[in-house]
Amino acid sequence: MSISSVLLKALVGGLAVVGFSLIGHGGHPKRFAGLVSAAPSVAVASLAITVVLKGADATVPYAQGMLIGSAGMVAYCLASLYLIERLHALVGSILAWLAWLLVAGGLYVALDR
Repeated sequence: MSISSVLLKALVGGLAVVGFSLIGHGGHPKRFAGLVSAAPSVAVASLAITVVLKGADATVPYAQGMLIGSAGMVAYCLASLYLIERLHALVGSILAWLAWLLVAGGLYVALDR
């Protein structure tokens, strides 16, 4: 990977973080501003640079992986809402992580990546 592509990734990623940060800062509650700014901006920057460097066809597997991971994250969030309240933070978080693993791993295997 050349230094110019690394610099381009840093620039695009930084701009995306700032943009999503502004969106997150405008919403309520404010504690979600970091979550809204970090994950989507890194994903968008990564996909944008991959499209520029390798073409749109090479980007499809990365986008599919991000969608599979986000489905797992939704499962984690829903499971943690229930489990952490009932089983406390450590046990609830571990079991919620297992929910992420089941959903993301299941989709990964089902889609035969």
